[in-house]
Parts: sequence; C-alpha cells; structure tokens
Amino acid sequence: MNFFEQQDKARSKTTRLVIMFLIGIIALGIIAFVAIFVGYLFILEDGYNVEQEAFTVASFSTILLVIILLLSTLIKIAQLRKGGGPQVAKELGGILLEESNLDKIEGVSQHQIKVLMNINKEMALASGVPVPNLYLIEDKGVNAFAAGYTPLNSVIGVTSGAINSLNREELQGVIAHEYSHILNGDVKINLRFAGILFGLTVIFYIGEFLLRLLGRGRRRSSKKGGGGIAGIVIIIAIAFFVIGLIGRLFANIIGSLISKQREFLADASAVQFTRNPNGIANALNKIRSKFGSVVRSASSSNFSHMFFGIPSKSSGFSAVFGTHPPLKDRIQRIDPNFDFSKTYIEQKLKDKQPKKIKRNNKGFIENVAGAVIATQVGNVQAVNIKNAGEILKKIPDKLLSAASKKTEVIPLLYSLIIAGSKETKLISTIQERIVSEKHGKELSINALKNKTDAMRQLDISLRLPLLNLIIPYIKQLSENEREKVMFCARGLSLADGTISTFEIAILQILKSALNDKDENFGSNNIENECRSFCTVISFIASKGKMSKIETEKAVEKGLSVCKDSPIFSNVSDKLIRYNEVKPEDVLKALNTLSNSSFKKKEVFLNAFSETINFDKKVTTQEKELQIAIFESLGCPHPKV
Repeated sequence: MNFFEQQDKARSKTTRLVIMFLIGIIALGIIAFVAIFVGYLFILEDGYNVEQEAFTVASFSTILLVIILLLSTLIKIAQLRKGGGPQVAKELGGILLEESNLDKIEGVSQHQIKVLMNINKEMALASGVPVPNLYLIEDKGVNAFAAGYTPLNSVIGVTSGAINSLNREELQGVIAHEYSHILNGDVKINLRFAGILFGLTVIFYIGEFLLRLLGRGRRRSSKKGGGGIAGIVIIIAIAFFVIGLIGRLFANIIGSLISKQREFLADASAVQFTRNPNGIANALNKIRSKFGSVVRSASSSNFSHMFFGIPSKSSGFSAVFGTHPPLKDRIQRIDPNFDFSKTYIEQKLKDKQPKKIKRNNKGFIENVAGAVIATQVGNVQAVNIKNAGEILKKIPDKLLSAASKKTEVIPLLYSLIIAGSKETKLISTIQERIVSEKHGKELSINALKNKTDAMRQLDISLRLPLLNLIIPYIKQLSENEREKVMFCARGLSLADGTISTFEIAILQILKSALNDKDENFGSNNIENECRSFCTVISFIASKGKMSKIETEKAVEKGLSVCKDSPIFSNVSDKLIRYNEVKPEDVLKALNTLSNSSFKKKEVFLNAFSETINFDKKVTTQEKELQIAIFESLGCPHPKV
C-alpha cells in the first residue's frame, strides 16, 4: 500500500463525489420541476393561464428544493469540518473512553476495554500516528467506525457488543481494519459523504413532515374551502417526499460506488497489518452467524458508510446498493477456505485481571532502524505491532499511569520538554516562570520537578512514544487550554536559547495533533516550497556528524531526487544548498511544506531519506528530525 497514492486516490474520489452530488441535484431538480408542473396541471385542469401558473409554481418549488439541498449539505459539511471525528462520535451517542471513567461504564467488560485500549496504543505506535481517542457506542451489535479529516487526528468508535463479544485477536483485526481506513484517506471521504448524504435525504424528511401536517389539517381545509392552495401544497409535499426517496436511492448508489471496494481494501490491509486472517474473518463471521452489526442510534443511517459492518438490518436492496459488500464475500476474500459450516458457539468471557508485566527500562530501542523511504509510509506490519508492545512494556508503570490521566498529561508534556533542555539554574528558573505565569497554582512546580527527574532517567528512545500516548488527552483540551499549552511548549523549548531536534519533533507532533481542521493542500507557491525544502534538507545534513565535504555531498544527493522529479523540473535552479540554517527557520519551512500536495510530499520525503542515509548511519538527531518531518507533513511515521 502506497500511502501517498492512496491519499491522492482519496482526493480524486472526493472530487468525483462532488461531481456525482451536483449531477444528483440537477437530476432531482429536473424531476421536481416535471412532477410539480404535471401535478399542477392535473389538479387544476381548467383555468386562465394555468400552464403559466404551473410553470411558475414548478420553477419556484424547484429553486427552493435546490437551495434546501445545497444549504443543508454545506451546513452539515461545515459542522463536521469543525467537529471532525469527535462530532461524529457525539452524534452517535459515543462515550469517550478514559482510564478515569472506566469504573463508571456499565454493561461492558472492564478487562476487555483495557485490552481494546492496549490494542489501540500498539496499533498507533506501529503505524506512526498519535493515539486516536476511543469512543464507546452502547449497543449490542458488533461494530466499529473511524472518523476524522487526517490520519493524525482521527477517532475510533467501538460498540459495547464488539468489546464484549470479540476476543483479543478479533478485536485487533477490527481495529486494524479501522486503521486502514485512517491510513488510506477514507475517513476524509466518509466525512464529506456524510454531509452529502444528509443533503440528499433532508428533502425526504421535509416531504414526510409536510404530508403529516397536511393529513392532520385535511378536514379543516376542505370545510373552509381552501382546496386550491391546499392542493398545491399537497403536490409540493408529495413531490418532495418522492424526490426525497429518489435522493436516498441516489445517495445509496453513490455510497455503494465509493465504499464497497474500500471495505475490501481495508479488510486486506488489516490482514497485512496483523499477518493474521483469522482475527478479522472470525469477527465478520460472528456478525454473520450470531450477533449482527445493528446500531440503534438514530444517526447511524447518516454514517452507515463509516461502520465496520452495516449498522441497519440487511436487505436485498442493501446487498445491491449498500455501502458494504455481503459478509460472506468479505470473509471469502480474506480466507477462500473459510468453513461456514462451523457456526459460532458463544463462550462467556471471564473478567480476569491481567497478569502484571515486569517492566524493563534498560537498553536502547531503535525507533527508526535506518532512513526510510516514502513508500514505507503507512505500511504497518505485524512485527511493528509486536515492537510497539515491547515499547509499552519498557515504559515504567509510573509514567504509563500518568500518561493515562487527564490531570497529569500537561505536566508530563512539560517534563518531556524540560528533560531535553540543558540543566542550569538560570534555564530552570526561566522555565518555571513560564509555567507559573500561564498556569498559576493549578500546576505544582514541585510535582513538575519530580516528573522531570523521572523523565531524565527514561531512555531517550522512549520519550517520543510516551508523547504519542498522551496525545488523546491533549486533544480534549479547550481552545483556550490548547493555546496555553502551545505557548508554554514553545517557551520551554526556547528557554535555553535554541530549539533542539527533539523539541522540533515535540512541537510538530503537538501542532499536528491539535490541528483538527480540514486543510486545503496544494495551495503553495512552488518557489516557496523549493526554499523551504532546501532549508530542511540543509539542516538535516548538518546533523549527520559528517565532514564538510560529506555534508555537501549528502545535500546534493537529496537535491538530485527533487531535480530528477518532473514536478520540480522547471524550478531545478531554485534547488540549492544553504550554508547556515537556524532551527526557527526549519519550523517555518515545515509549516510551508505541510500544505504541499501529497505527490510533492512523497518526493520531499524520499529526498530527505537519501540525505539522512548518505553515510549509512542515522544519528539520534536525524531520527528526531525525521519524526518531526513526517508529523508536519501529515504522514504516519513508517516504523516503530
């Protein structure tokens, strides 16, 4: 799976989605005009200038219908754009899963929730994205969904039925399926389609409401002799109702064209990620033979295309025009030899306390075994997931516990930055003042010092994975709290007069995680992109601990990748080496490159990789820079 190719495909599918939507509106408009025009003539057969009246009424009603369709779609898309994945979870009645509120959740196995949360952490570390927030959908059906605008700020929802009914292997298969949607760019398409689906079906509900209203006042209208006006309203109501049904059919057809193949791809990717076809195949079979995947939330129909299984009762219609392929087809694609004669036998899950794992904090884990190329982005492997589990075991219990408590994640974040700074009394005083000015007495300086001491003893290679574990709680901060945290993070980083590669990585991870808006990529000036690219690649080479001549050759090696690309062939003269680059310049350059198209990002990352790997060695600073680059470009980091 090529991450950049999939993202470009997702963008092209979004364009096709908009085109199909506009075609649908035109078609519905024509049908509405003809239906109302003919209906008007049918009811008022005689009369002066009746055809002109019919034309006027039909035209007005059609314009009104189109305006309603467009406005409802745009409003819904704007709502989802602002709220992103959490908005979808909220509309579905999702409950945010946190370590602090697990004891308040009833009807769900506490042990299984912790298993799910652990799977989510492992998958996030393995795929190189900040840990997505988990939401519980209280429903007996076995189902799940992923929602968001980018791979770095998506959320995952899981039903209580899935948590209670699936074992670890099966849960891992389902979560891997949802991560595939995140990494393939499906989540963005799905949010756009949710807005379009709402727009195409809102007319149905308006028509239904008008018919009910008219049904109640029908006798009263006939007694008062208002049949003419009532007749016109009835025509419009019936037309809206029927057109709403056609709109729903059209929306289902669009969803079928867009979603079915993406479900097959997500199933295949889940097998690729876990190297275990049994997990996801058995989960699908449990849905087919025992539990079903129905989600009773009133909003589930608006987001049916996002779910792991169809959230409503299946029918012959959904098999043809549904958003999901038939369960048997999906299972047979995963395992052609799957034995359907063996029906699922329910086994009661015992809520056993998991055995305590002895933590080992010795040794150095290579987060990046070597320089990576862009084609490895998003290619999660079973070995990555295993390595992620090992990383979790190596982080001390005390820090892991703090990383799962909302009240402790901000001081934990600050301690990560302070631990990477120079240890002098002056710097410590400046950092304490920065925190005190923004947080006052709500954050204990002594507690922060204790966390910083513990962080300094933590292996450097475990610090960034720990940061990714606290991101779900950072995402929950209010806008005011986010600004406060970003201000302090920058201030703490600059307290020693410079920004290290580690601090660049932290700032970029924070920025990417807290940016939950739908960005428009590809709007850069190509000359600005060239300057920014040259700034970053020159800075990377300076951190390679090479001689001056080797550094120059490393830069030229990376620049040649861009120069050889057809995308930059016309501006190859702008691709030059810079002698001195400040860390602040790198942050600005990365901000520019973050808005580049995915095709350009792929070229940039391959060029950076060539420069890093020039001397066949990868320094700690280069690894940290690499992570910062991937985060700033909105891409998963390819290795644990």
